[in-house]
Amino acid sequence: MPPRVYELLKGCDVILHAGDLEDVHVLDPLRALAPVYAVRGNVHWQSSMGSHDQDLPASLTLPVGGHVIYMTHGHINFARTMLDKLVHVSTQPTLDEINKSIIVRLARIKPRDADIVVFGHTHKPCAEWVDGALYFNPGAVCYTEVRHVSPSIGRLVISNDRNIGLEWFPVG
Repeated sequence: MPPRVYELLKGCDVILHAGDLEDVHVLDPLRALAPVYAVRGNVHWQSSMGSHDQDLPASLTLPVGGHVIYMTHGHINFARTMLDKLVHVSTQPTLDEINKSIIVRLARIKPRDADIVVFGHTHKPCAEWVDGALYFNPGAVCYTEVRHVSPSIGRLVISNDRNIGLEWFPVG
């Protein structure tokens, strides 16, 4: 974990991780900063042995600051992951286009009362408002296969009047 991540997360009330953990033990030092909630990604679907994120829940629903946050990685399931890969090979969509298609997908399955949806999958930061719900991808804290996406950390700032502020910070 890049040391800057710990600096950026100091003072947070809650830490959310939207999946693709190489090792769930990286969450332990984060728990010293704030309560941590994490979901599984799609990177380690091929095995359920070891301490990777497949032992985490596929999604979580959390009440935070007068809002309901639904968090999932965004791929939904193994079949969807494989279908996405086939489509991406043939159509070559941009990461922004993939984020938009994930938002459409998540809008259909999110809990009705969720007004914030946190997802990962593309490692590309984004924020879109759709039908009164915020769809937020915080990015990724480390370099991944997606080399043209710089490591970042996203932050949601929920004020006492329930307004939501969005911030992204470079990590690398």
